[in-house]
Amino acid sequence: MKKTSFFLIVLTFGLGLFSACNNQPQAPVAPAKLEMKAPQVEADESGFIFLEEFPQTDPHLTVKVSDDFTTATICYDGKEIQNVEEEYGLASDEATVHFLDANFDGMTDIYIGPGLSRTANALLVWDEIEQQFRLIQGSSLQNPMLHPETKSFIEGGSSSYCETDIARNEWDGIEILRKEHLAIVLDPEQYGEIDVEHRYTIIDDDDKVLYSTDELESLPEMWQTIISTYGL
Repeated sequence: MKKTSFFLIVLTFGLGLFSACNNQPQAPVAPAKLEMKAPQVEADESGFIFLEEFPQTDPHLTVKVSDDFTTATICYDGKEIQNVEEEYGLASDEATVHFLDANFDGMTDIYIGPGLSRTANALLVWDEIEQQFRLIQGSSLQNPMLHPETKSFIEGGSSSYCETDIARNEWDGIEILRKEHLAIVLDPEQYGEIDVEHRYTIIDDDDKVLYSTDELESLPEMWQTIISTYGL
């Protein structure tokens, strides 16, 4: 064998061995985080932002709710990223979608539903760590509005012909925490949840009465505005 051929064989083998030794498995590349910057909506002179003020379109997100209202298909720039299911319905009768920053973290959240009392409504909060939406449960989420100054999420709660309950919630990340609620009753003796003496009673999450009065004007200004907004 000629020296030249032998040299080429050795060189080729060496290059192959070098290539094999350096062809180590590469660490997987983490997918880019989705841009979920929330829409900027300013509070009005009352200090609140109402549901109808939040946009129904988003630069990246689209939400399609199934005909039976049990499934929301969420797409980002036209690509499906998540299905959210609720067997009892995310909404009822209609499914209007609003994009908002429900928990004041700067990320886009999704509210589905007419917002009316005695109807199903859903709140999907963006989890930046998990890169997915979380369905908030355990709250009726009726007639929601935000109070940015106190980072409060107000929802209309339960209502009947003789009693209305409105909750003021705050947040721990993506977990919603009820801080206090206002019970409005026609007959205090008929209020079944806790003993109340007056028409308006503010109660904390431990069922402690914080304030009770028959005079609307005696309530804290925030609650006066909330009651006026709900037309109560």
